[in-house]
Amino acid sequence: MKRFDSMKENNIDFFAAILITILVLLTRLPFISKYLYEWDSVNFALSFEHYSTALQQPQAPGYILYVGLGRLVNSVINDANSTMIIISIVFSILTILMVYFFAKQIFSPKIAIVGSLILIFSPIFWFYGELATIYPVESFMAILVVYTSYNVLKGRKNFIYISALVLGIAGGFREDLILFMLPLWIYCVLSYTKNLKKLLGTASIFFASILVWAAPTVILAGGLKAYMSSSSSIKDSFSTTSILFGAPLKNQLIMDSMLLSWLILGLGIVIVVAVIFFLFKNWKPLLLKSSTFKKPKFIFFILWIVPALLFQILIHAPKPGYILIFLPALSMLSGYILVSISKGLSKKFDLTPNSVLTCILLISIVLNCFYFIYPYNFNAEETWETPVNQMTQVQQIKLGFDMLAVYNYPKIHINDVNMDMHLKTIQEISDYEPNNTVIVIRDITREDQGFSWRKAMYYLPEYYTCYLLDQENSEFKSSKLSQNVSISYGQNHQPGGSVNQTIQIPLDKSKKHIVWIMSDKSEFFREVQSKIGVESIELPNGLKIYYSNIENKSLNIEIGGFIFKTEDK
Repeated sequence: MKRFDSMKENNIDFFAAILITILVLLTRLPFISKYLYEWDSVNFALSFEHYSTALQQPQAPGYILYVGLGRLVNSVINDANSTMIIISIVFSILTILMVYFFAKQIFSPKIAIVGSLILIFSPIFWFYGELATIYPVESFMAILVVYTSYNVLKGRKNFIYISALVLGIAGGFREDLILFMLPLWIYCVLSYTKNLKKLLGTASIFFASILVWAAPTVILAGGLKAYMSSSSSIKDSFSTTSILFGAPLKNQLIMDSMLLSWLILGLGIVIVVAVIFFLFKNWKPLLLKSSTFKKPKFIFFILWIVPALLFQILIHAPKPGYILIFLPALSMLSGYILVSISKGLSKKFDLTPNSVLTCILLISIVLNCFYFIYPYNFNAEETWETPVNQMTQVQQIKLGFDMLAVYNYPKIHINDVNMDMHLKTIQEISDYEPNNTVIVIRDITREDQGFSWRKAMYYLPEYYTCYLLDQENSEFKSSKLSQNVSISYGQNHQPGGSVNQTIQIPLDKSKKHIVWIMSDKSEFFREVQSKIGVESIELPNGLKIYYSNIENKSLNIEIGGFIFKTEDK
């Protein structure tokens, strides 16, 4: 009989795994992005060609195991965007499978199914499963650490060493996983054993597994000093988001408001309402029962969620992808809450608990699908290439709404359309002759949808492209400039850059056009207009591309600290 029950359970698990895989593929494949979505996506794509944290290929701290995985897949696919999207989809499936099997182990099969469905149709999780980003991989590595740590807590002796290895290796995919998951792992290990010999052996495996990826990362960066230097920009970015690092209170409140909206989107409004309803109805027994806070499961979930969440509340949460480290935990807990609510509501409405549960889930799934797929343009394209301090109040509201509440397929599609328009227009301006045109990018507020320098450099490799920052347009960057100006430039995927009081941009006599991606509200624009002259091309999405004809002109003009000078070559 036991053997029959075991076979039946295995069959159910097999079909559940197949269903999860099919659902993820059906919901992801039709909506994948055509182009690398954001600045960091290009960084990873370039790292498949040449790994260098100094050149932001990828950005610090390095993600060397993710890059290694990407290179392996890309050696077959030979397309960086497709490679990273395949990885995102595969790890989305793996994460949801882990949610299913772990929730089944820690709660029940019903909660496992509900938690899995919540995560599959989570707008934020869905969104990042369509893009060339690292966050689905981070989500999987986090829950893998959680799963192995929980088995240590349950006394399964071999998992103490497996969990140490998994936690150490996870850092090679995304280093902050070690920081955020370490308290949970330590709690589970110390709950299992206080034996000094075992603890030393476990610590040895943990540090050895870190060394496997940390040593090559530092070596490839050119040594520890160079690696620390390239990583300093991470801390610099905190100065724009956290009052603990000197950011204005306004910036802190904006970041925390965005984080709250992303958490709501992460589960969907129906699930969030259900969770609030459950907490409102049960807050007294939950708070008054002292045993609640002593339960290993309660401590376990707190240690999974709180470290990363506290960091995001207090220090840095620039993207919704950051919540994917604990979104599986919220999905599982939401599954538990929905099952509990359905039991109570079934008595009130004289229905079976399964009927109530199915109804709530269906409403949630339908609304999440409608939000994610319905082709309504919430985006405000005119805000992508206009500095925040030069926007009208209406534009600022539109940008705020876009960053708070819009993470869906229309956003992905509009990004792709925007890229198509920019690439086609620039090639037409240059008569499809890259050597006669320089691309100058100056004002980019949204580096995902905006035509950023990194995207221009990657998709138009034969063109000389540069990105200019000065006091006027670096206000919202982590490295705000005062006396100096800076340039990042690239051609044929070979980037470079410099910072100085003035910077010369050489133009050989073969150059016929300068294409400008800039705001017409800036002082820089007015200087270009008066000193060189500009023509404009209006794109269908309300944005404009500007260009200057410089054929047979000899330039030696300074604009905002940048000297455009024709040289004999």
